[in-house]
Amino acid sequence: MRATPEQSQAWLRARMDELGIASLAELAERSGSDKGNLSRIFRQIQSPRVDALEGLAAGLDIGVYELLVRIGSIDPDDDTPPAVSRSGKAVRFTWPKPV
Repeated sequence: MRATPEQSQAWLRARMDELGIASLAELAERSGSDKGNLSRIFRQIQSPRVDALEGLAAGLDIGVYELLVRIGSIDPDDDTPPAVSRSGKAVRFTWPKPV
């Protein structure tokens, strides 16, 4: 089951507490984003840009796949994690083809 906006927001607050992050502004600085974008992402009003996923995941000290689960983009019960490959700064996600 995909995370609801309420679950995403609750998880974000708990994760920030675990990491000692006091505000969205502090998280935004750590992740190379801005607090407005973060607020919209975790309220599931806006999807993050692909090039921002890695920075946001790093700011929360989690992997990109877990971030996608936490913001409701992926249903962990129905989706298979992608293979992640890097070439320089480029990151590529490849999902298995459906059977």
